[in-house]
Amino acid sequence: MKKGLRIVGRSVARAEALAKATGRARYTSDFKRGDMLVAKALWAKYPHALIKSIDTSAAEQLAGVAAVMTAKDLPGRNGYGIMVPDKPVIADGKTRYEGDPVALVAAVTEEIATKALELIKVEYEVLTAYDDPREAMKDDAVLIHPNHPAADKGNLLTVVKLDRGDVEKAFREADIVIENYYETPMVEHCYLEPDICIAEPDDLTGGLHLICAQQAVYATKRCLAPVFNLPHHKVRVSSPIVGGGFGGKEDSSLDVAAVAGVLALKTKKTVCFELTREEVFRTTGKRHATYIKHRMAATKEGKITAVDVETVLNKGAYTSMGGLREPAHAVTMRTAAYAAGVYAVASAKARSYSVFTNTPYSCAFRGFGVPQAIFAVECQIDELARRLNMDPIELRRKNILRDGDHTIYGQVMKESRGLGLEECMDKVRDSIGWDKPLAQSAGPVKRGRGFAVFMYGTGIPLLFEGASCFAVLNNDATLNVNIASTEMGQGVMTVMAQMAAEALGLNYEDVLVSFSDTGRAPDSGPTVGSRSTVMVGNAVLDACRQLKDRLLAFAAKPFKADPRDLAIEGGKIFVVGKPETAESLAALIAKAYASQVPLAATGVWYPPQPSFRAEDGQGEPMHAYAFGAHAIEISVDTETGVITVDRSVFACDVGKAINPAAVEGQMEGGAAQGIGWGVMEEQVMENGVMQNAAFHNYMIPTIKDLPDLESIIVEHPNELGPFGSKGIGEPPIIPAAPAIRNAVWDALGIKMNAIPLTARTVLAEIQKNGKA
Repeated sequence: MKKGLRIVGRSVARAEALAKATGRARYTSDFKRGDMLVAKALWAKYPHALIKSIDTSAAEQLAGVAAVMTAKDLPGRNGYGIMVPDKPVIADGKTRYEGDPVALVAAVTEEIATKALELIKVEYEVLTAYDDPREAMKDDAVLIHPNHPAADKGNLLTVVKLDRGDVEKAFREADIVIENYYETPMVEHCYLEPDICIAEPDDLTGGLHLICAQQAVYATKRCLAPVFNLPHHKVRVSSPIVGGGFGGKEDSSLDVAAVAGVLALKTKKTVCFELTREEVFRTTGKRHATYIKHRMAATKEGKITAVDVETVLNKGAYTSMGGLREPAHAVTMRTAAYAAGVYAVASAKARSYSVFTNTPYSCAFRGFGVPQAIFAVECQIDELARRLNMDPIELRRKNILRDGDHTIYGQVMKESRGLGLEECMDKVRDSIGWDKPLAQSAGPVKRGRGFAVFMYGTGIPLLFEGASCFAVLNNDATLNVNIASTEMGQGVMTVMAQMAAEALGLNYEDVLVSFSDTGRAPDSGPTVGSRSTVMVGNAVLDACRQLKDRLLAFAAKPFKADPRDLAIEGGKIFVVGKPETAESLAALIAKAYASQVPLAATGVWYPPQPSFRAEDGQGEPMHAYAFGAHAIEISVDTETGVITVDRSVFACDVGKAINPAAVEGQMEGGAAQGIGWGVMEEQVMENGVMQNAAFHNYMIPTIKDLPDLESIIVEHPNELGPFGSKGIGEPPIIPAAPAIRNAVWDALGIKMNAIPLTARTVLAEIQKNGKA
């Protein structure tokens, strides 16, 4: 632990741990009351169709029904979205995926609401439904959005372009060219808590209070106020503790809040809208499926000279995180920006195409487009190593970005902001025993070892990136910190309390962090992009420094000392080096309060303003990056195709681990999720209809599918992060899938470029290649 730090760097108990362990933590569903109306949606019968007519008369006459709504009954704009308001609250004239509501019902019980849905009659004209963006982007494809405000052409939403150096010359002069095609699947977030919103009309203000499990309370306010035809200040949004999000509850919360909100305004009663697990599968956002053509040029010595990458992304039915002409915010942008991974490459061309289909909309998902890009480039690197007969780790070492190097989007890497990749590689190599032969058996089971590395930017590359908070010092020397970030299991309450206590010299137990309420905290930004520890943490430090400076300035006179010679620690204030001068901090605060010293502060922090030019993809979208390396050992049963992950060793440069146990939890959870993405998870669609909308046929890893997940924390401080920290929430998911794929190639000698590597897929390739 860094000398001088009392609380930061320690694995203190989680602030919410006891409440969760005893079942007393309250999630949104725990706020339901018997007098609330129950909302239900009539979902589209066909994923792509024209709505010819709707008859709701029988449903309206059913006893116990409080309201039936179609598009014509909405109070405001029939459209919302994080970036573009293209997703209708209720489908008007057309359905674009099976998660489009065609009508809404509010009733006194769930049974009555369900019966009312059965009484609604809808006439459709069915249209061609597209699952594959490569088909949807053809010139003769039926338009999914005939008049979309942000679409580029046809069903093509946007194209992100990146150009650097002379790519064609590099490929002409290359000694080796590696060209492959890769596919990654659409997957479900699989958060444990289904989406839910309770909408409460506020008779005092004429406004609306949305209580909703989500990741971005201020974004919800901004997106939905026009839907309700209310000014922003009359829409209050709050979120209790959230049972997992992984990016999905940035969008899905809008879906449920829009429905609950319009019905609450219509009925003037509190309305609860909660999705079933099947509805979560069928209607909420997913990870973008990608189709990647990747070309890599290199010298015979192993220096990568160029990449040329084309990526097609399945956008699904609506825009979500994408669509503006300035692409710096989009998942699409990151697939282009990370097309060369962690490597210093002089010349690059990348084109990423985001295409509308009739699948569920694709949205933010842990990693935000980077896992897809890294999967392709890390597979390419292993093939290059084989062609050169070079150790895969040493080939990576030869090409990684170092201090002063430029990324393919033009950003200069700085050691002062933490470049710990090489240390991660070395620690993983040593821990896994990379240089030792892997023991093999004489039977049908073949073993292999794979490796992958990555980088991931802290924050979101939007021009307004930054955070703010409130901090109030109480007369008993305790502190209240109010942030608008979400507590969804990652430990934001704990980490913010640790940093605040460290900055003010308080005890950890004397800090209380309140979260996710637009009525009580300023905008801290969304809880996405691995941004909270750095962005919100810096805002908390700013507020605490203000309070500390005021206290020390006030104390200078009674202590007869320069404020710079005073210190606060453990509820005491004293002259540095003179412990006998210590006095109660609470007593000093009481005197300061009586002397009109302000004991409240607003903290703010903004990183260097992000940039990413639309014309050539050059800029500096992130202020700092996390780095990591992952080695995996697997066994493959050649008679069944079943892959068993035997060992996982993952190292990540986090800048500074504010709470090491919480960091390890993120690393283990991300590794597990990445393993699932690599070997089993895939959302299967057929003509716009989901074929596996339940956990009995959508597989996720359980404890029986995972080895002991070994995590190694590496700390290369980020000069702009609080106490040197970087973001850690998303990075751990990134490298597992390519490491597994590379391990399978090592075991079987078969190159497989599409994930997940399910038993069926692997067995088919074994039989095809005669490896059984």
